[in-house]
Amino acid sequence: MRFETRQRIQGTVDEVERALLDERYFEFLLKHHGVLLELQPLEVKTEGDVVRRRVRYRPKPVIQSIGPKQVPPEWFAFIETSTYDKRRKELAFSNVPTSNTISKMLVNTGVLKLRDLGGGQTERTLDGEISLKLPFLMKPLALVGEKVIQNEGLKILDNEVPVLNRFITEVIRKG
Repeated sequence: MRFETRQRIQGTVDEVERALLDERYFEFLLKHHGVLLELQPLEVKTEGDVVRRRVRYRPKPVIQSIGPKQVPPEWFAFIETSTYDKRRKELAFSNVPTSNTISKMLVNTGVLKLRDLGGGQTERTLDGEISLKLPFLMKPLALVGEKVIQNEGLKILDNEVPVLNRFITEVIRKG
């Protein structure tokens, strides 16, 4: 399932980029986000105009159980592996679940782009794909599952915008 979303951020492309790449942003985002239970940078490397990173995220579980079986919170954790190109203002990413069982079934990749809208505003677009690889008899559930995962992912992004705006105002512009 392909998806695309556009968001307007109250900051220039330079301010948004600086915020997203600022090491203090991880802790600020976790503190103010509301959906994330854990956010841990595992690796951040800058090589010229390219920033490579691996970040572990664990959002609040959206499903408590499937039938009688409890769903462990770890099933929702994932590691973002991404490459940000400062020249192109693009971040290519792959989100891989930390659970081996889930990572064999779920593919989530995409590209995030920043574009100047003028007037001190930036458009952030996210174009991606979510795919569940389920056995043939469970294919109908894949479509439902992909939609649920997409909706929850978009909630995380939507909840991030006011936090990002606040970080730009309180940290980036005052730094």
